Amino acid sequence: MTSDSEAGFPVLLTTVYDPVEAEIIVAKLRSAGIEAMVRHDALSVVYGLTVDGCGQQDILVRPGDLEEARAALEPSEDASTSEEEET
Repeated sequence: MTSDSEAGFPVLLTTVYDPVEAEIIVAKLRSAGIEAMVRHDALSVVYGLTVDGCGQQDILVRPGDLEEARAALEPSEDASTSEEEET
């Protein structure tokens, strides 16, 4: 039997509980050339429920893109340097 990652099914990159944050992450990944999608429960969209995991937003990527996706979400050194200069 093969695992999901060996079969090419999307794998979990991260989980957030804010749909806006999920879309920002997906947009950032796509701008880096990485296919990504959000999986969520319909209850969180229809009823706005965010308790007991109902608001869970799973960010999924292809298994071959997992390491690159993790790197794309890491804060860059340029960003942290500019933040330090502002303070």
